[in-house]
Amino acid sequence: LYDQTAQILNWIKQEINLPVALAVVTHAHQDKMGGMDALHAAGIATYANALSNQLAPQEGMVAAQHSLTFAANGWVEPATAPNFGPLKVFYPGPGHTSDNITVGIDGTDIAFGGCLIKDSKAKSLGNLGDADTEH
Repeated sequence: LYDQTAQILNWIKQEINLPVALAVVTHAHQDKMGGMDALHAAGIATYANALSNQLAPQEGMVAAQHSLTFAANGWVEPATAPNFGPLKVFYPGPGHTSDNITVGIDGTDIAFGGCLIKDSKAKSLGNLGDADTEH
């Protein structure tokens, strides 16, 4: 997914014209961590759940440069998320995958749940291959 990630970065440069300071990857599936090499080549700091970074090489993917750890209440340990500004990272526990995390922007109604959250009109639950459907 190097080329796809590089295309997204190019689009951001052309259309938004703001630097990409960091990338937070929500879980260790190819559609999320598959473009890690492109992010690294662009000099973008990458972050993922420590469990995602453990799982990525086992699945043939490159791990993020930095591992996020989480408190018992699910919120990211601040020491592992420096310079995140208004980004709030939460680990709700197993769902779509054992390592899925969510990211929101403090003070807004913006949240990104990745593959963990589905639209109420979705016709299926999507990929359940690594899902924890018991919780």
